[in-house]
Amino acid sequence: MSAVAIGAGTGLVTPLAFAALAAGTPPERLGQTMGSAEVGRELGDAGGPLLAGGVAAFAGLGAGLATLAAALLATAAITAARRKTTV
Repeated sequence: MSAVAIGAGTGLVTPLAFAALAAGTPPERLGQTMGSAEVGRELGDAGGPLLAGGVAAFAGLGAGLATLAAALLATAAITAARRKTTV
């Protein structure tokens, strides 16, 4: 059941986020913006499991998931701080 919920959430969030990016981007920069978004998505798809798995191999699954959570929180904090300074 959890896998279905996660899959449905990912299936909804990704196209909505890409549509929001496309709507807020000037037409002359659309290709660059969407390309960067896709590279970021691919890095997250590959990097998250690699990070969690690498840490889990040495310190256990709980530590791997905690490291992944910390990385996500740090990314969110950095993004929020950058938004405040640019707006």
